[in-house]
Amino acid sequence: MALDNVEKVVPVTEALGNSSIANQAGKIVPETAASGKGKEVVGHSETVPSPGQPTSAQPWKDLFAPSKNPDSSLEFFQPLLVDGVLRAKPTPEVAVKGAEEWENSIVAFLVGKKLPGNNVKGVLERKWSQVGNFSFHVVGNGVFLVNFANGQARDWVLENGPWDIWGYHLAVRKWSKDMVLALEDCKSIPIWVKLTRVPVQYWTKLGLSYIASVLGKPLHMDANTTKRHALSFARVCIDMEATSSFPDNIILELDDGTTTTIGVEYPWRPASCTLCKVFDHSNKTCPRAARREWMPKPQVLAQRKPDDVEGWITVKRKGSNQEQVQEHNSLEVP
Repeated sequence: MALDNVEKVVPVTEALGNSSIANQAGKIVPETAASGKGKEVVGHSETVPSPGQPTSAQPWKDLFAPSKNPDSSLEFFQPLLVDGVLRAKPTPEVAVKGAEEWENSIVAFLVGKKLPGNNVKGVLERKWSQVGNFSFHVVGNGVFLVNFANGQARDWVLENGPWDIWGYHLAVRKWSKDMVLALEDCKSIPIWVKLTRVPVQYWTKLGLSYIASVLGKPLHMDANTTKRHALSFARVCIDMEATSSFPDNIILELDDGTTTTIGVEYPWRPASCTLCKVFDHSNKTCPRAARREWMPKPQVLAQRKPDDVEGWITVKRKGSNQEQVQEHNSLEVP
C-alpha cells in the first residue's frame, strides 16, 4: 500500500485548537458556537439558529405560546358598537368575581416621599409578616395595594396604625372597587387622631362616632380604645378631607344641654392643598397658586438725573417732554 494514499491522522484538538469541543452528537463544534456565541459548525455548511429564531418545525406563533404560565391565556369577546365606537362591556359577574380576589386588600398611600416599591415591600414584610403572608403590588407613585390571605390580617393592620416607612407616614385604607388609586386625586385620607377629655358615658362605639364625625368620616378605633384599657385618650382613625382645617378641639353638647370641649391631637398632620383639594402637595408648592416676587422699591436718588445740581430743579413745559432752563429753588436776598 502506498504511503501517499494514506491520510495523515491529526488529533481533533490539534486541528481545531483548544477552542473546540465535541457536542452530544459527536460533531466537533468550536467553543464559541457551543457556548451560543458562534453560528458555524465545523465540517458542515449549516448554521445554528440564534436563540429566539424559529426553526422549520417551530412556527412563529409558538414563540409567544404560554409554555410555563397556563393562567396567561386570554379569550376574545365581541365588543359593542355604540355610535360608531367600539366599547367593551363585560358581564356583571366579571366585576363581582374580580372584586372577590381583592376583598382582603388594603390600599397604602405613602405621603411626603417617593420610595421604590422594593424598599416599601421590605419594610412592610418586617412589620406585617407576623399576621400572615400577603402579596404586594405597586399601583403608582406612592400608592400600593397589599392583598392579605384573610380578613383578620387585613383588619389587624388597619386597627394597629399609624404606620410609617422610614419616618414617612403610610396611610392605609380598606380597598373598595370605587376607590381612587392615585395620590394626586386623593381628596381624603385616613388620619389617626387622639381625642382627650372624652366623658366616660360617651366612651362607646356610638359616642365616639358622633364626636369623630365632626372631623370627618370615622373608620375604626385602635385595640386599646376598643377594650378601654386607658381612658386618658381615645385613638380613632378618621377619613379627613384635604380642605379640613384640622381643628384642635371639638364642642360636644351633653344630654343636659351644656357643652364641653374635647381636645384633638394629630400625631401626624399631612400637607394638603386647599386650592386643588388634594394631599399630593401643599399650597406653597401648588402650580395654580399665584406667584409673588419681591421687587425693591426704586430709590429717588436713582431716578435723579446726573445733570441735576443740588439746589436746582429741571422745569418742563406742560404737555411737553422738552426740558427748559434750570431754575434755582432757593430765595435770593436783595
